[in-house]
Order: sequence, then structure tokens, then C-alpha cells
Amino acid sequence: MKILKINMISLFFIVFLFNINVFAKDYKTYATYTVNNLTITSYSKSWSKDMLKSLYVELVSNFHSDEFSYLSEIYIYPDAPEGVNGLYYDDIYLEDDGYKLGNKAYINLYNGEKLNSIPKMAYTLSHEYGHHYMIYNLMQKEGIYYHNLKDSKYVNIRKLEGSPVVFDVNKSDYLYHWDIMEIMADDYVQLLGSSNARLSYDYKSSDELLKENKKPYESPSSFNLKPQLNPYLPLAADVDGLYNYFINIGGFTVAKPKAPNKPKLNDITGYVGENKEITYNISWDNVNKNEPLEYTLVIYPDNNPFTPYPLKTLTSKEPLNVTFGSYSIKQKDGSIKSISQKYSDKYTLKLYVKDSLGFTYTADSITYDFTQVNKKILESDKAKKPVNKPVKNTTNVINDNPSSSPDNVIIGPSSSGSLDSLFNLGNK
Repeated sequence: MKILKINMISLFFIVFLFNINVFAKDYKTYATYTVNNLTITSYSKSWSKDMLKSLYVELVSNFHSDEFSYLSEIYIYPDAPEGVNGLYYDDIYLEDDGYKLGNKAYINLYNGEKLNSIPKMAYTLSHEYGHHYMIYNLMQKEGIYYHNLKDSKYVNIRKLEGSPVVFDVNKSDYLYHWDIMEIMADDYVQLLGSSNARLSYDYKSSDELLKENKKPYESPSSFNLKPQLNPYLPLAADVDGLYNYFINIGGFTVAKPKAPNKPKLNDITGYVGENKEITYNISWDNVNKNEPLEYTLVIYPDNNPFTPYPLKTLTSKEPLNVTFGSYSIKQKDGSIKSISQKYSDKYTLKLYVKDSLGFTYTADSITYDFTQVNKKILESDKAKKPVNKPVKNTTNVINDNPSSSPDNVIIGPSSSGSLDSLFNLGNK
């Protein structure tokens, strides 16, 4: 999240800066680390001087250019008094009727007690640095600042004309996920962020969760589940020319990255399990046989793309199919062990593909009416099994809820680390 701080001589901004300093003085300093012209200060007991050194290494692991020397401070707070995980404060001032860059821009990182490791803090750091990268380079290369962002080459390349992008944060109909600066910062992470900032989570399918005795998740969250805040825009890597634009604006030239072939999802199949609930399966063909790729299949209600749920993460070396929905196992004593995840109404399945360079693409999206899918599966099962035998002692039902709402079927991540060596996976 960015904060506009034009360093003009006015009472408003003097008071504004004074309040920030008072805010910092309310916290105990646990550690500081200075390298070159950048000082990192920890107000969180979880962030020692050695960790601040590691945070600096993480910072420079994000792609950067001349703008790096214009960042002077990073502060880590233990909690989130601003209600967000991070804020960026630029240092812009007016001189001779033009905007100039100062070298006192800084970043506040919040929730240091919860985000108490490099992998946990990496995304927020990268996102906030993305604001710094874009503000500096837009001004230097295109003469673009907040007031004329509509005229930037970025808007044209990102194909944002005609979309409800917000260029004025003071608008009454402001929506955070349409804020132009937030979209740019998300793009920066996707295209230029560090490997930690783009860390994937090894999500398990419903049959794996049951077989491995994993507990239900509560709130899954990771880069490969939700690569960007705005679900209505294509991913940054899917936009032709966007990567080269981000590199070029920093003063570098690179070859256009080669996108992998994008597979198509096959039709859903399914059956009625031992617990009399439906188990689904979906697959796709391996169209990139010689390239190591990571796949994550997600699902969300068609009317709410902000609540994706992970169905499975796998690599191109594995069978490309996913079991989801309810899953049950009949045990030796005749009882049934099961996970219950019921779907009805319309849901969208989306397949993300992540290559070995860390670029994430949207491979395919299909919307299914599960009311119709369920009807076909039940009719097929009835034709195969005209007589239903009673089930003995149904037990160990996990997350048994008849509602089709995604809030009632979400289970969260349980990392096995099986993809660590190839894709640097980790726990959030």
C-alpha cells in the first residue's frame, strides 16, 4: 500500500510528518542495521539485528535499479496500527513548478510479531518496494506522477483503458483492488519480485488430506493461490510486453520471456463415495513434457472470485489430475472415514502454471454448474448401483457441512515440502 507524501512546505505536511515521528517514538527499538544509505529499524522483538541483515539481502533480491539509493529507511512494527501489513511513503517535492525526487522515501512493515521470518515478510516487502520502483522510474523515464498516471505507457500496455481503474484515492467509489498503484505493485511482485515473495504453497487434494490425517485448514493464503489482489485482470505474465516494460523502465533490456504452452482442463468426472457424497476428479494433458512446471488448481464461487480455495499443487512430473470434493475411505472395521466438501451452484475452476523462473500464468478457467454436474453423477451412480447397501458406523467425518458456501468448505494448507527442491516452496 502506498502513501502520497509530497514534501511541500505547508502546515499540513509538517503536522503529518510530526505525527509519524511521534508514532515511531511510542515503540521500543530492538535492533537497527545500516548499510550504505539505508537504515532498517526493528520495533519488533522478533526481528534481531541478524534478521535485519537477512531482510536487507531479501530486499536486494527483488529487481532494482537506480531508485534503490532513494530509499532511506525501513521500519518494522510489531503490530498493525494502520490495519495493513505495509505502507510506502515517497519523498517528492515541488521545485521550479516541477516535481523532484528526494532521497528520504521509506517503508513501514507491520505485524512483525506474526510475520516473523523472511518468507512471511517477503511478499509485503516486495509489494511496498514495487511502489518505490514504479514511482521513481515513472517520474524519471516518463515524467509521470500521480496526477497524470492515465498518460503512462503502463496503462496502455496493461490494457487498462475502459476498466474501472481508480486514479484518485479520494473518490467516493474508491475500490482498493482497482487502485492503479496497487495494481502496479502487484505486477512488480509477479514480474520482478524475489523467489521468497513469489513463494508457493504445496496444497493437498481432499484424498491426500484424508489419507495423511491432515486437519481442516482455516484460511489458506499464498502466492500460488492468489497471485494478485484484483481477480478481474489477467496475471502480469499473461500481458504481452508488460515484463519488458517493467525491466526497460528500470534502464535494462532483456529478451521477451517464453511462456509455456497452456493446457486445457478436461471435463469433470466423479462418483458417489462410501459416505454417499460426491468425489470429483479433473485432469489436463501434459503439453510441456520437457519443461519443469508447477500447477495449482483453485476453485471459487462464480459470483465471488475473491475467495479462491486450493484444490491441489503438483508438478509436471506427477499425474496431472486432481481429486476434490468429498472423499471417503472404508476402514477394516466397516466404519467410514471421510472429508466432506459439497459443491452446488456455479463455481469456477482456474489452473495456474508457474515456470522455473517464477512467472505465473493462468492456463485455463472453466465455470461449472455443480447442480447439473451432481445430477449427472448421481444418475450415473444410480444406474450402476440400483441397490444401496446400508453403511456401518459412519465416523471420522471431517468438515461435514451441507452448505455450498465457500466459507463452509474451506480447509487450509498443510505443507509436505515435496516440491521444495524444485520450486522453493514454504510455509506461510
